[in-house]
Amino acid sequence: MLSRTGAARHPPAAALTAAGLTTVGIGTFLPWVVSGTVLRDSYQSIAVIRTVGVLDGNPLALLLDAWTLLIPVITLCIVVYAVGFRRSAATISTVVAIISGTVAGFATVLGGGEDISLGISSTGPVTTLIGSVLALVGVVGIFTGRRSSATEDAGGEP
Repeated sequence: MLSRTGAARHPPAAALTAAGLTTVGIGTFLPWVVSGTVLRDSYQSIAVIRTVGVLDGNPLALLLDAWTLLIPVITLCIVVYAVGFRRSAATISTVVAIISGTVAGFATVLGGGEDISLGISSTGPVTTLIGSVLALVGVVGIFTGRRSSATEDAGGEP
């Protein structure tokens, strides 16, 4: 492990965060809405909401815009951590996990399970929620690892 640069100081926490973010990304492409025999992922559901105009003029429309940026932001988090800016990546990962976890949590609670013909499917929201929790646990590991390694490297020679 690298001791001075810190880029690879806590790989388990970083790997857990990356796995959680990847699971969030995968969860967004799994079924979120059931309509008869049609299953729609979160992005297809957003397209329907925009077409119908349910949230026109509503501040929640910003959440739809933020949701469509999840995959690019997840990719950015993983790249930023790989470059060595782990605290910045962990901070962005925290925001992604909180937003996606909150939406997925609400959808999971409101979902009617898999035996429904119209409503919220549980597959996508539950997967996204699990990924959010994993990412947050990894982020905690990154930040707590930063504190313990700061005391180990303070003063003295390598």
